Parts: sequence; structure tokens; C-alpha cells
Amino acid sequence: MEFATIFTEMGWIPAVLLCVGLVFIVVEVFVPGFGFFGITGSIAIVAGIIVRIVEGLNLVQSLTLILMVLGFFIVAVMYMIFSAKYGVLGKSGLFETRSSLDENYNKADKELKKLVGKSGKTVSVLDLAGKAKIDGKIYDVVSINSFIEEGKHIKVVKIVDNNIMVRKWFE
Repeated sequence: MEFATIFTEMGWIPAVLLCVGLVFIVVEVFVPGFGFFGITGSIAIVAGIIVRIVEGLNLVQSLTLILMVLGFFIVAVMYMIFSAKYGVLGKSGLFETRSSLDENYNKADKELKKLVGKSGKTVSVLDLAGKAKIDGKIYDVVSINSFIEEGKHIKVVKIVDNNIMVRKWFE
């Protein structure tokens, strides 16, 4: 019976404060931002509890109300943590942990590193950059030393940021 009187004898001011506070906390959990809804909701809940206690709750009822609100906070925080890790929030930019680079960026770099030491032939003029055929495949390449004419032999020297660095090669 004591539990029921917490809510049945509640005035409209603490009821509104508690409801608005809980709604704001839910909004903060689903749409995390700079904390306006979370802070405002927390203040409204505390104010609602204080007003309700002033209205005439005994110690047991007051502690019950406080524990209920704390339980709600704990569930909301646990949901937010779970959602940030596995759910909708984890897919949002707020909790994004992946790189903005293409998924295949490192794979391409590893594939290109296999070309180091191999030779090929330019298929366009390398005015610092151009195209060369290496192992039967045409690649965009960068000359590390100078202008290289079309049809000249080149050798892959190194890979820098997925750029194939070549130099003129005499065979």
C-alpha cells in the first residue's frame, strides 16, 4: 500500500517534472548530443523527487522513489553502452571507430609492395606521373628522378602511400 501512495497522491507538479525528466533522459539515450536533454532531464527528475518528498512522503517511500529513478538511470546507461557497442549508436558517426580510408587501402598497399624490384615498360610519358606496364598489368606510376619517355624500361623502387615509385632502368 505504501508503494501505491507514492504515485496516487502525487500532485501535478512533481508528476510533470518526473515525466519530462524521464522523457528527456530517453531522448538523450537515443539521440546523444552535447547533453542538453540529459542534464535538463536529470535536473527535472531531481526537482520532481524533491517536490514529491515535500508533498509528504515518508522515508521508505522517498527511498523507494529514488531507487526507482536510479534503476531507470542504470537501465538507460546500460542500454546506451550496449547500443554504442552493438546497436544503432555504434553505426552512427558519434561512436565511429573505423578509419575513413577505403577498406581495401591496406590490402592494395600490400599487393603493390609485391611489385618492388620488378621491372616494366612505360606506356605513356612519365612527366613525374604516368602509366607503366608491370607483369602484364598497367599501373599508375610516379617517376622518382625525372622525365621518362614512353616505351622505356623502368624498375619499381618503392611504394609510398599506394603510389608506385619507379626510376629509369637500363637493360
